[in-house]
Amino acid sequence: MYQQGEALQLMRKIEASGALSASAVQAVVATLREFGEKARELGAASIEVVATSAVRDAQNRDELLREIVTDDGMAVRLVSGEEEGDLAAHAVQCTLPVRDAVVVDMGGGSLQLSLLRDRLRVASMSFPLGALRLADRFLVGDPPSPDALVALRRHVVHALGVVPWLPGAPLVAAGGSARVLAKMARKAADWRVKHGHGYWLDHDAMLDMYERLSRAPARERATVPGLPASRVDSVVAVALTLSTLTRLARQPGMHLSTYGIREGVAFRALHGPEPIDDPAAAGIAGRLGGEGPASAYAPHGLSARESRLFRAATGQPTSVLIDKPIQGFWQEEILRVVAAR
Repeated sequence: MYQQGEALQLMRKIEASGALSASAVQAVVATLREFGEKARELGAASIEVVATSAVRDAQNRDELLREIVTDDGMAVRLVSGEEEGDLAAHAVQCTLPVRDAVVVDMGGGSLQLSLLRDRLRVASMSFPLGALRLADRFLVGDPPSPDALVALRRHVVHALGVVPWLPGAPLVAAGGSARVLAKMARKAADWRVKHGHGYWLDHDAMLDMYERLSRAPARERATVPGLPASRVDSVVAVALTLSTLTRLARQPGMHLSTYGIREGVAFRALHGPEPIDDPAAAGIAGRLGGEGPASAYAPHGLSARESRLFRAATGQPTSVLIDKPIQGFWQEEILRVVAAR
C-alpha cells in the first residue's frame, strides 16, 4: 500500500468567523490535486476523498467541498465523528487480533472512541478533544503552566468520564497522535521491531513522557528522538489526554495500530463493510508468502497463533518478522517467535 501525507493542520486555519481561511482552502485543493495525480499515476481505478473534523467545523465547508469537486472532478464525502471512529475501528479489526476493545482515534480536531464486542462495532462516540484543538486552547505557555495542565486534565476527565463502556475496556489506539508517542517510546527503549503496529505502549511510559515533555520548552522538545517537528507543540496535549484516557479505562496501557481512517476507507472499498475474518492469515500471506505446513516443527511454549507464525517464517531471515508490519499479530507475539528461532 502506497502512502503519502501532508500536515495541513486545518484546525489552525479556522478564522474567528468560524470559516477556513482562503489560503487553507487553496492548500487543500492543491494537495488533493497532487494526490489525485499520484493516484492516477499508480493506476488507481477510483479515488475517494474523505473530510473529517476541521471541515465539519468550518462555517464555509460547503464552499470548500464545491471548490474541490469543480477543481478536479473529485467528490468529497464529509463523514460524521461517529463514522470517523468506525473507519479507524474497521482498520484495527482488519489488521490486529482484537475481539473486545475500545478503539481510540485522536486526530487534530477530535477524538473518537469505538466499542468492539466479539469483533462487532456496537457503539461510537466523538469528542472535540483533538491534539491541536486542546493545545491551542489550553497550552499557550512555553512550557505550559501547571494550572494550564490541571485545567486540561479536568477538561478531558469531564468529557470522557461520561462514557459508560470505557472502564475495564482494553484499548487500541489508531492514528498519528498515538503513533508519535509510541515512536518516542520505541526510540528511548532501542526497540528491536522497526515499526509501531501492534506495539504495547505502557501507561507508566506515557506518564514519564508527559512529565518530561510538559516541563520542557518547545526548543528542547524538538530534540526528542522520534518527535516530528509538526508535533512539537501538540505532543504534551496528546500525552496528557491518552494517559488520562488509559487511567479512566483502568488499563495498564494500550496497543497501537498504525492503520487508521485512511486504511479503513481502503479496506471497505476493497473488501466490503465487514472486517477481514482472519487478519493473521492475511498478514502471513502478505508478508511471508503463505502458511507453513501444520505438521512442521514449532517449539513448545508458543501459543497456537505464535506457532502458526513460526512455521510460516521457517527458512526466512528474522528481518522479515521485524522490519515491516505483519497484520494480525501483537508485537509481543512476534518477539516470542523471534526468541524461539
